Amino acid sequence: MQSNIITKSTIKVLTIIISIVLLVVVVIFIYCSRIHKIDNLSSLDLAKAYSAFANGNQQLGVTILDEVIAKYPKTPAAYQAKLSRADIFTELQSYDEALNILKETESKAKPEAIRPLALARIIYIYDSKKDYFNAITVSKEFIDKYPEHFLIRDIYLNLAEYYLATGSKDEAVKTFNEVLISFPATQEAEKAQKRINEIK
Repeated sequence: MQSNIITKSTIKVLTIIISIVLLVVVVIFIYCSRIHKIDNLSSLDLAKAYSAFANGNQQLGVTILDEVIAKYPKTPAAYQAKLSRADIFTELQSYDEALNILKETESKAKPEAIRPLALARIIYIYDSKKDYFNAITVSKEFIDKYPEHFLIRDIYLNLAEYYLATGSKDEAVKTFNEVLISFPATQEAEKAQKRINEIK
């Protein structure tokens, strides 16, 4: 009799546990399906924006970019749209607006592969403003954070030029030498050697 009661109570507990597990699985499945659907919709809208730009309709393109950012925040498409939006602000020389977008994108973007692209654009903006001190600071940040990125050689070369622009000749030569050591037998190394020869 006692074992029968234990068996019934055990079955009841197991049934509850299995029900909870199934419920969790269903919720996770629904959540993942929703995320996947949102990612697909946001990517489709982003493609529409780029199509509008390709067809010469910049106003429509900008409108769709803004809609992607507003409707699908925190999606990869939204962060890609933010990069494009920042590029447009940069072209218009609305640097503060571009910097606000890029700084937020660099710190929060998913996937993380978007982050160095945002940081490189921040350097470009400081370069455009001839704000070489900030360009130096952000270039060094890029080198620390993304030493394996495909843009790293250009970042080094530009950093050396920023040092020259601010009168830091020794730092410039040191940076050009880092290019020679880190990237031997490359076009960037040739450029670095040529600049060292010109500086001397």
